[in-house]
Amino acid sequence: MVARKLAGNGTFRCARACGSIYKFGGIGLGYNRKVLLAIALSVLALPGFAQSNNCLRVMPIDELTRQSVLIARVKVRRVDRANYKGEYNQLAVLTPVDVIDGDFTLKELNVLARSSVRCAEDNYAKDEEMLVFLEPQDSLFHTVDYQYGQFPIVGEIVKGWRDKANKPIDKPYAEVRAQIQACVAAAHTPKPEGEQPPKPPPVKPPK
Repeated sequence: MVARKLAGNGTFRCARACGSIYKFGGIGLGYNRKVLLAIALSVLALPGFAQSNNCLRVMPIDELTRQSVLIARVKVRRVDRANYKGEYNQLAVLTPVDVIDGDFTLKELNVLARSSVRCAEDNYAKDEEMLVFLEPQDSLFHTVDYQYGQFPIVGEIVKGWRDKANKPIDKPYAEVRAQIQACVAAAHTPKPEGEQPPKPPPVKPPK
C-alpha cells in the first residue's frame, strides 16, 4: 500500500478550504452579494423615506389662524390610546393656559391625534407645554395641519415657529402671541368693498 503524501510542510496538513478564493470566514460569495444588494436597496430607499415626511403642505401662519376655531397655549394633562373611526389613534386631554382666540370658558380640551393620514405626525406627550391650533372634529378637536399646527414651548420660547418665508424659527412667546392676534384681527376685519362699477349713460330716445 502506497502512502499518500500530505500537502503542506510535512508537519501540518493544509485543509482544502483554506486555499479557496470563493469563501471567506465560511461565508459564500452568494451570501455576500445578497448583503451588498440589501445595502444598496436601503441607500436607494432613503430619499423616498425623506420625501414621505415632507408630503404635507405646511400652512403659513395667517392661513393656520383662519382655519382654527381655537388657538391656545396648553399643557398636556393626559394622553390615551384610542381608535377613533380608524382615523386617529390617540386622545389627548389638554388644559388651556392662555387662550389667544376661541372659547375662553373651556377648562379642558379633548384633542384627537396620531392621525392615519399619510405623513401626519401629530402627537402629544404628557406634561408637554405647547401652542396649538385646533378645529372641531364632531364633539372633539383635532390639530389643524397635523404636526404643523402644534409648537412646543420651552420656557418662554416657541420652538419651530415660522417666519415670513414659512421657515422654522424659535421665537419668544410674547412676540408669537402678538403676531397671532394681528392675524386674528385681520381675519375678522371685513375687507372694504371695491368701487361700484360706473353706471352706463342713459340711452337717449331717438328723435
